[in-house]
Amino acid sequence: MFKMTFSKIVYLILSLLMAVLLAIYVDGTTLSRSSAVQKQNSTGLVGLGLQKTDTSTMPIQISGISTDNYIVTGLPETVDVKITGPSALVTAAMNTKNFQVYANLKGLSEGSHQISLNVSGLNHELTYKLNEKTFNINIAKRATQNFKVQTVYNKEAIADGYQVGDVTSSVTTAQIVGSQTAVASVNQVVASVQLNRNTKESTNKEVALQAVDVNGNAVNVTISPATAVVSIPVKAGTGTKDVPIKIETKNGDASQFDITADINSLKLSGDAEKLAEVSSLTATVDLSNVVQNSQQTIDLDIPEGVTADHKSVQVKIEAKQ
Repeated sequence: MFKMTFSKIVYLILSLLMAVLLAIYVDGTTLSRSSAVQKQNSTGLVGLGLQKTDTSTMPIQISGISTDNYIVTGLPETVDVKITGPSALVTAAMNTKNFQVYANLKGLSEGSHQISLNVSGLNHELTYKLNEKTFNINIAKRATQNFKVQTVYNKEAIADGYQVGDVTSSVTTAQIVGSQTAVASVNQVVASVQLNRNTKESTNKEVALQAVDVNGNAVNVTISPATAVVSIPVKAGTGTKDVPIKIETKNGDASQFDITADINSLKLSGDAEKLAEVSSLTATVDLSNVVQNSQQTIDLDIPEGVTADHKSVQVKIEAKQ
């Protein structure tokens, strides 16, 4: 009887001990796992727990006003948005760009105003910061007008002896858009080409169109199209030129004679390039067998492409006493 009672007590103690050890093991395992999860969260290994900051350049949208009827100046086209938040959400915002930066102009009248930009469409867990948020803007009635494009260039840059043909532009008419005051001040739209000094060759150049007032000052309007290709044909021109006639001799001693010509210069006309190459014309007198006063008709060597008012010269030869 005593042995049976003792055995039951021993079994109860052993069972209790095993239960305690099992409970300790289970609690320890659970605590270890909880600690690991907390460590993962604290070190950012869980995706949404990792913080990130990135910047995107976004266009500025205008709301609350009809841009068909009004024009707004003072706002840049884009603004930088710095976004901070959980890594996965920031990356998604950068990739999709499914948010907007806008200026709400509802209720604003014509004139100057100070406005602030807003951002919509971002996840509520994200925060943002604009590199510039407040702007001074001006609202004015929109006006549109078409102008014939005028081509201009610096004519003094054309080389001497060269001339310009018909100047053409790929754009003949341009539309300007701006405030009523600005559009009203536009005198013309020009495609201006700056040529290099001493230009001798034709030029094709793409230039920006510009709206200017009556004094030639640029007016702040939008031009469409914005550029044009201007063609300036340059070629050698024609003209006239007076050149001296030089007397030379051969086959004799020129010092023994007085030699005079009936003309001392000649007027040439023709291609400007050819004229530029001619500085004088030479009449060569043959003194062989000249023993007394005589006269010779000497043909002049006129360059090809050039004409002269005389093709020959009369030379009088007199022997010195």
